[in-house]
Amino acid sequence: MSWRIGIDTGGTFTDLVALNDITGEEKVFKTSSTPDDPSRAFLDAIQGVLGEIGATAEEVTMLLHGTTVATNAVLEGKYSQLGLIVTKGYRDMLEVARQNVPGEFGAISYWIKPPRIVPLELVREADGRLDYKGEVLRPLDEQQIRLAAREYREMGVKAIAVSFIHSYQNPAQEERAREIIQEEYPDCFVSISSDVIREYREYERTLTTCLNTGLMPLLSTYLDRLSDRAQEAGTEAPLYVMKSSGGVSTASELIKRPIAASLSGPAAGVIAAAAISNAAGITDVLTLDMGGTSTDMALIEGGIPRLLTEGKIDIYDIKSPMIDMTTVGAGGGSIAWLAGSKALRVGPQSAGSAPGPVCYGRGGTEPTITDANLVLGRIPPYLLGGAIPLDRQAAYDAIKTKIADPLGLSVEKAAAGILEIATQNIAAGIRVVSVRRGRDPRDYTLFPFGGAGGLLVSPVANALDMKSILVPMAPGATAAAGLLYSDVRVDHVITDVQREDLLNEEQLQEEFLQVRERVIEDLANQGFKSSGIRLQAFVDMRYVGQAFEIRVPLPISDDSISLADSFKNFHTAHESQYGYSYENKSLVEIVNIGVTGFGQLAPPRHRPKPYSKGGWSDLLKFTRPLYVNAVSDYVHCPVYERPTEPISEPLEGPAVIEQYDTTTVVEPGWEVSVNEFGHLLITRKSVGGVQG
Repeated sequence: MSWRIGIDTGGTFTDLVALNDITGEEKVFKTSSTPDDPSRAFLDAIQGVLGEIGATAEEVTMLLHGTTVATNAVLEGKYSQLGLIVTKGYRDMLEVARQNVPGEFGAISYWIKPPRIVPLELVREADGRLDYKGEVLRPLDEQQIRLAAREYREMGVKAIAVSFIHSYQNPAQEERAREIIQEEYPDCFVSISSDVIREYREYERTLTTCLNTGLMPLLSTYLDRLSDRAQEAGTEAPLYVMKSSGGVSTASELIKRPIAASLSGPAAGVIAAAAISNAAGITDVLTLDMGGTSTDMALIEGGIPRLLTEGKIDIYDIKSPMIDMTTVGAGGGSIAWLAGSKALRVGPQSAGSAPGPVCYGRGGTEPTITDANLVLGRIPPYLLGGAIPLDRQAAYDAIKTKIADPLGLSVEKAAAGILEIATQNIAAGIRVVSVRRGRDPRDYTLFPFGGAGGLLVSPVANALDMKSILVPMAPGATAAAGLLYSDVRVDHVITDVQREDLLNEEQLQEEFLQVRERVIEDLANQGFKSSGIRLQAFVDMRYVGQAFEIRVPLPISDDSISLADSFKNFHTAHESQYGYSYENKSLVEIVNIGVTGFGQLAPPRHRPKPYSKGGWSDLLKFTRPLYVNAVSDYVHCPVYERPTEPISEPLEGPAVIEQYDTTTVVEPGWEVSVNEFGHLLITRKSVGGVQG
C-alpha cells in the first residue's frame, strides 16, 4: 500500500487526511492542536491515523503540511530580531514607508505610526549604487559590509536582511554582500531582496525581505522539528509545505523564502474547494472556512481562485503571490462579550483550544460561538464522534451570567444574538472578496468548510441572498485535503517597465528565458524533471499614469512569447476588475514579466458514485430540540447521520446532519440532496417560509 498524508494545523484542531494512492481510499483524522509545540499534534495525528488504517510508517510516501506558524509570528510580532543593510542614503526607508494611513478619512488626526519591523538603530548603510537599468554607478564598499556583519554578531542579531536600490535589475552587489556576511558571521540567517522578490518598489521589496529574514530562524527550527517528529513516527517520506499562492514547496526550499508561507494554512482549503466544486460542475464559488479561531473567505471564479501579487498581514504590506482572502475573528472559539456593559460583541478574541469554549470543561469561563451553538441544539453534546464531550449546562450558565442577565434577555435570545452577530461579521467578510471586487454574491455558490463551517452556512447565505450551498464530504478536514490537490509551485518575476509604443521585444524575450530558467532550476532542485514541469508565463500591466498593475497571461509558443494577446487580455481584465477600459484611448505599460512553474504531484481524482437505493429515513438518528430564531422557539428537529452515498431526493429543513468532523444545520426554507460525489447540495426552497 502507498499513502499520502496531508496535515493542517489550526488554532483548535490539527486535521489529517490520508489518501491511498492505489485504491483512492481516504481517511480523516483530527486531534487537538498543541499551541506550545505544534509538532506534537503533528506526530499525534500521524501515529493516530496509521493506527486506524492499519498501515506502517514505511507505507507513507509523502507528507504535505499547512501551517499558521508564519502567519501567527507576523501577527504577534514573534519573528526574530534582525538587522537591515541598505544603500547609503536610504537608512530611513522603512520609517518613510508609504503615505497611506489606515482607516477612513480623518484617521490621520489620531493614527499612531506603529513601530518598524527593524528599528532605526539596527539599520546600517553601505556605499555602492546602481542606476535604474542596473548599471554600476559606484562599486560596493565591501569593508562597510564586513563591519556591519561583525557588529551584528557582537549584538547577537542572528538574522540580516540586505536590500539595495535597483538590485531587482542587477543582484550582483546584494549577492556579494551576502557572501561577505556569511564569511564574517556563518551562524546567522541572511536573505537578499533580489532572491525574495525581484520587483521594483523599494519599500515593499525591503519590507517583504525583512519579514522573510525575520521568519527564517523560526521556520527553520519549526520544520526541523517536524522532520524529527516524522522520523520519530518512523517515516522517511519527503515533507512539502503549503505556500500562500496555493502551491507547495519542499521544506528545504521554504526555509530560504518563509514569507511564501505567510498564509499557508488557509490557502490549502481554497485549493480543495476549487478542485471539489470543479468536479461537481460548479465553477463560481465563495468559500467560507470557519475554524476555531477565525473565518477565512475567498472567491473562486471560472474554477480558479483569485490570486493577488501582494497583500496585507496585519500592518505589513507583503509583496508575494497569495490567494485573495479576507479573515474575520468569528471562529468557534470566538468570545462573546459586552462593550460598555450593553453592546454585544463577538471576537476577535478567541478561547482557542486552551482553555477553549466553556463547554469543553478545560477551564474556559467566557462564552463562545461554540457554546451558543450547543445551547441552541445546533451541535450534539460531543465532538469527534464522542472523543470530546461537551457540557451544555456550563455553556448555558456562562451565557446567562455573562450575556443574558446583563442585557435582560433569555439565554436562548442571547445565544441567538451571538450567532447573528457572527453571521453578519462573516457576511461582511464575504462582501470584501466579492462586492468590493465587483462581484455579486448571489451569482455564486457558497462553499463552507472547517470544523464550524456548516453551522452558520444557511444564515450567512440568507444574509447575502445566495441560492445554493455545496458542503464537501469532510468539511472539517478540507484544508488538509487541499494539500493533496496541490502541486509544487515556483514563481519568479523580473521588473522591466516598457511602454506599449516603445517595446523592446527582444529584451523582453531574453528576460522571459532568464526567468524561465530560474523556475526550472528551482523545480529541478526539488526533484522534478522537465517532463513533470508545467509552465505559465504572465505580465503585469497598467495604463500609463496608473500606480498599480493587473496580472494577465502571456502566451508561450516554442519558447517564445506573444505579447499581442496579453494587451487584449489586459483591457478585458481591467474592465472586469474596475468596470471600465481605456482600450484605444490610453497606452499600456508592461511592468513585470514572470513565469510560474508547477512540479506536478498527480492529485487524487474525484470518482462519482452510484445513487443509493435508500433514503434519508434510513439515516435518521433521533430528534432533538433546535432553537429557530425566526419562530423564537425550539422545534423538534430530525438529526441525520451524514450520508456517504448520493441521494437524489431532497430533504427539507429544518434538519441537522452530523458526521465525525463537523455538523451541518439546514435551516427552514432550504432543502438538501446529495450529489454523485457525496457532497451536500443545499438549495433555497423558499424565502421566509418557516417550518416547525
